[in-house]
Amino acid sequence: MGNYRAIQFAVVLSLLCAPLLVQAKQWQQELKLIRAGIADTDREIKSLSIESLGAVGDKDSLGELKTALTDSSDSIRIKAAVALAKLGDNSGIPELRKILRTKPKLSENPTPLERVKAVARGTVRAEAAYSLGELHDSDSVPLLKEMLKDEDGRVADACLVAFGKLGSTTAKNDFVSALESTKQEVRAKSAEALGEIGDESCIPALRKRLKDWNRDVKVAVALSLGKLKDRESVPAIKELLWDKDEIVREKASVALGLIGDKEAVSALQKVLEDSNGMVRIAAAGSLYKLGNSDGKDFLLRVLETTDRDA
Repeated sequence: MGNYRAIQFAVVLSLLCAPLLVQAKQWQQELKLIRAGIADTDREIKSLSIESLGAVGDKDSLGELKTALTDSSDSIRIKAAVALAKLGDNSGIPELRKILRTKPKLSENPTPLERVKAVARGTVRAEAAYSLGELHDSDSVPLLKEMLKDEDGRVADACLVAFGKLGSTTAKNDFVSALESTKQEVRAKSAEALGEIGDESCIPALRKRLKDWNRDVKVAVALSLGKLKDRESVPAIKELLWDKDEIVREKASVALGLIGDKEAVSALQKVLEDSNGMVRIAAAGSLYKLGNSDGKDFLLRVLETTDRDA
């Protein structure tokens, strides 16, 4: 089941995401738990805490989030910058640009360790580019244009997604075309990018790939259709709730919650009996978003239980 404390944090976030609950006194203890997580030695807990505080709009945590901008981890600093921006504080955006600009240093004949570090560096640089797009930071456009030519394809692709979020039709069209690629990783990345860009004109092209044979493609397509709130895809996504792959079942559950169509309630209630704990939690979170009490009750039980496969 993985890091159970991280799972508890994820469940708390699901419970706190309803605006009325964030204001309710009975949830202050959970908010305190999340704030304390910023100082946790477990990086996964720290990351979840930072994301959570930005998501629920907790302005009381501004001080802790600013402190996180000095963390030794690039990924933590990115999360902190995004959370701060969601709270109306753009002081972390220069840090995002700095991370995107900082390329790995490789010798003429790089060692295996240098190559591993370069891959890790590319991952965080791509994350920084995605974040600048997510925050609609138009002042970063010159930098994003420059990085479109980056040697690391992940960084270049992330900059293209950022442009899509900033309204570039060229970026959108490139990703729609790439959905037909013979390479499964290209199809998956393109589907994910279209969900990030958020242009509803991409929906028909995405629907065609819901039955893709590759798991990663199916997951990316379902989540993107969820982000685009495509109600017409609900029947097809519901079918994925019974897929043999637990990751597909989990993400299909999440997608249905994102869409917000109550037609999915009865199917999600059945998924609460799934053999996999993460699938059950995903279904409960979506039921809760859809206003079904079964979801909230299940999430509260997860917080109270000592069973690591809730």
